Amino acid sequence: MTTAPDHLLSALDTLRNRAAADPTIGTSRVRIERLGTVVAMLKRATADCEPDQLASLDTLLADNTIGHPDNPTSVLGRAAAGAYRTLPNGRPLTAATTRALMDGLADLNRTAGRPPYWWQQRGQRPWSKHTLTPMQPGAHRALRAALSIPYSDTRRERFRLRNLATLELLWDTGVEPDGLSAADTTALTPDCSHITLTFDPPGRTEATVRTVRLGRAARAAVRLWLPVRRQVVAEHLVAGPDHPANQALLVTLRHSTGTYDDGRPRQIPPGLRISPQGLRDSYAGTARRLNEEHRGQTGWPVPTDLYLITRGGNADARAHARRS
Repeated sequence: MTTAPDHLLSALDTLRNRAAADPTIGTSRVRIERLGTVVAMLKRATADCEPDQLASLDTLLADNTIGHPDNPTSVLGRAAAGAYRTLPNGRPLTAATTRALMDGLADLNRTAGRPPYWWQQRGQRPWSKHTLTPMQPGAHRALRAALSIPYSDTRRERFRLRNLATLELLWDTGVEPDGLSAADTTALTPDCSHITLTFDPPGRTEATVRTVRLGRAARAAVRLWLPVRRQVVAEHLVAGPDHPANQALLVTLRHSTGTYDDGRPRQIPPGLRISPQGLRDSYAGTARRLNEEHRGQTGWPVPTDLYLITRGGNADARAHARRS
């Protein structure tokens, strides 16, 4: 067993504090807690490291020391095998926990001013949404065409119009689903030509508010959706669509079951602000069905992840420099 020098342990604590104080890293309590977990794991891992790997913070964080979960002799390999659990029990870490450790290591590594690890490169981290392929313009056009076909069934028609508005707003604005879910109708100008949304820019900086010009397709989709939204709220919410609390742009369209504080079940009416996860689930179900219906056709399959629509819209905007 190797004993880590005190200066190295102290340097790890200092690095953790620096990362937690970085506004692009310590953006939440969970992220700060993860930094502490990773540093604690590294301290335990020093007992298995070679003396030359403990010469400095740089050698401890080196690519060949940290390694990868597939390499059982590396820090990450031993961690994934469960060697550095707080309460050792021999069980390997789950894939999600291992990925969280790797993300925390990447944050520490960046704070230390070191180059990214090899597994941070595009395509090497399949769990990271930044390595996924964004929606292509052809897929966007194909999905727009499919969602432009009306249904005679009122219920399905409402879902179609909400999905169409979601698609065009995400593509035109580049906002993430969470930002779109939080938007109110008051964010739109009267002619639906512009919308004001809250964005979380890359790099984990503070959220920013921007006003974005909408294209013709997005304006048309929003204008089709707004009367439906208003009708649903008027039908199901006592205060009605003009009440300040009922101004969510994207709302739920069916009854759901919730619970009171004491655990009793309660019925939740439509017309309430849809959650980001609800928006994702609704779109994903529609995308999977349409992918099956249009299998083999040009532009299909389309992504089932709303985030990839956002990324596709951002890439298209950069290509055409069209977003103000």
